[in-house]
Amino acid sequence: MINTVLMAILLSLRVLGAPVPVLTLDGTVNPGSADYLVQGIRQAQQDGAPGVIIIVDTPGGLVSSAREIVQAELSSQIPVVVYVSPSGARAGSAGVFITMAAHVAAMAPGTTIGAAHPVDLFGSFGSSGGSDDESGSSTDAGVMEEKILNDTLAWARAIAEQRGRNADWAEAAVRQSEAITDREALEQGVVDLVATDLDDLLAQAEGLLVNGPEGRMLVSTGNWEPFSAKMTIRQGVVHFLGDPNVIFALLALGLLGLYVEFHNPGLILPGVLGVGMLIAVAIGLSVLPFNAGGMLLVVFGFALFALEIWVTSYGVLTLGGVLSLLLGGVLMFNVEDLDLRIEPSVLFGVVIVAAGFVVLVAYLVIRTHRQRIATGADALPGSTAQVSVGGSGQGWVQLEGETWRARWNGNLEPGTIVRVLKVDRLFLEVEAFSQQPVQLEEQLPSSGETT
Repeated sequence: MINTVLMAILLSLRVLGAPVPVLTLDGTVNPGSADYLVQGIRQAQQDGAPGVIIIVDTPGGLVSSAREIVQAELSSQIPVVVYVSPSGARAGSAGVFITMAAHVAAMAPGTTIGAAHPVDLFGSFGSSGGSDDESGSSTDAGVMEEKILNDTLAWARAIAEQRGRNADWAEAAVRQSEAITDREALEQGVVDLVATDLDDLLAQAEGLLVNGPEGRMLVSTGNWEPFSAKMTIRQGVVHFLGDPNVIFALLALGLLGLYVEFHNPGLILPGVLGVGMLIAVAIGLSVLPFNAGGMLLVVFGFALFALEIWVTSYGVLTLGGVLSLLLGGVLMFNVEDLDLRIEPSVLFGVVIVAAGFVVLVAYLVIRTHRQRIATGADALPGSTAQVSVGGSGQGWVQLEGETWRARWNGNLEPGTIVRVLKVDRLFLEVEAFSQQPVQLEEQLPSSGETT
């Protein structure tokens, strides 16, 4: 009866519309997205908004970032509505905690939630598979892994109990990586609503009583006017670097930049860009789980590419670099229970571009080494000259407008065409190219001239 009266009073005082920010978690849970959501919730409270909406589609991410978001949700003085949307989206891993910590948790048809087993920065902790003794400790996991797993289990259960949701399922999602559909989540008490769109969500959420930090709280969505709240530039950059595809591409481009700089010292720009990209990669790897072995394979692949320029392997090193790069890309973000893998199109695209670039550079280097020298004394062997002053064993020849002292075997007449064999200080070693003398076009030097 009291609730009905309160609802009637609120509806009678409805204004034209109250702005409600809509925050979007699209991608991994990392410091960038955590700062965006936490600041969004706090700003909504400061602005006097009647609530805040978070649209979620995430494979998961860092537990530390998820904890920041959950703390902001649990301490919020206004209703926080989390909506797993659109169809095909999911709230995986860290997204499970964010969804269950909301005052109102909803899912769109065709979405999933679950698989919240913790991972470390270099892979996944082994699944405990249950307890084998009275203390509940796992015989398969190490002490540190067991502590983290148990801490995550207790956290998941505490969130579920505080919001009045299915704590047993929350524990199963962590311990056994259980995942369920939207309808299963509704039936098992994991979420409150299944809504087709935002309007349907607000209509169903109207009048719900939820657990707030200071007791029960009425959700009145009748006058909510949702608007999109964007990330700041800083938040966007950090969130952008939390994408495995971006990190892999930047790592490849950064290594290519250093490769070009070391191969052509003094260009500066490729080296500067390469170092900048690798710094961005370091920032990205600080917010994502990754496999150290996979990253080393990527670096090793580029090392093989670099060796191809200096070692004659007939393509063996390039092939090894391609295989190492492919395997490293597959393993770099191949962590259990988190779909943080590099897209095949990105993986093969980067490998093809990198290998093609290296093959092109190797071809240009080999072609340059095989080219005849075009300037200086080293360029003279193989060229032809004309005998200007003949004789037995030595004389003078004209070569490209210049007169040189020359030595040869036998006797050569003026006008004879000769081929330069080598340059010996101020002498040319020549041999007859044509014994048929030709008419000289230039005045012959006197016997005292030197070049």
